[in-house]
This record gives sequence, structure tokens and C-alpha cells, in this order.
Amino acid sequence: MELVMLVSSATLQEEVEGLFYNLKITGYTHIPTVHGSGKGGGTRLDTEVWPGMNIMYFLAIDGDQFAQLKEWVVEYRKQKPREGLKIFQLAMKEMI
Repeated sequence: MELVMLVSSATLQEEVEGLFYNLKITGYTHIPTVHGSGKGGGTRLDTEVWPGMNIMYFLAIDGDQFAQLKEWVVEYRKQKPREGLKIFQLAMKEMI
């Protein structure tokens, strides 16, 4: 199992969740409002000065699903222009 944190612009929610459906990822935690700043997506604080917001997902998925998810993120990030999207692979000690 792989523990994954995926952060993206809120505008990508349908696309990301469609990918989860296609990869048969049925369990995840969705955090609908995340503020922050990054190279790819700029600053998103949901204010007049810094409009927009991000979303975050936590997933515990098998290795094949992770490989496909990672490949999709890598390919998406090659596009210009693009929205912010980043994936983090985290160490998972135990899942109960």
C-alpha cells in the first residue's frame, strides 16, 4: 500500500475524481478547501488579492494504482498552461 497526498487547484476536482473512478480508487479523504502557494499553481488564498483555492486528497492505494496516478500527474504537469497539481508519496507504517 502507498499513502498519497494529492493537492490540486479546485478547478481540477472533476478530472481528479474521474481518474479515481477509472483507476477503481474507491476510498479517499477529500479536504475541500486548502490554501497555499506553489510554483505551478501560484498563490491561492480565496481572497480578492489571491483568488482561488486548492483541494487535497489522502489515499491509501495499491502500488499499481499509485503508478498510474503518478504517471497521470507527471503527464499533466508537462502541459502549459496548467493548473497547480502535486502528488506526495508518504511513508505508511500501519493502517487499521
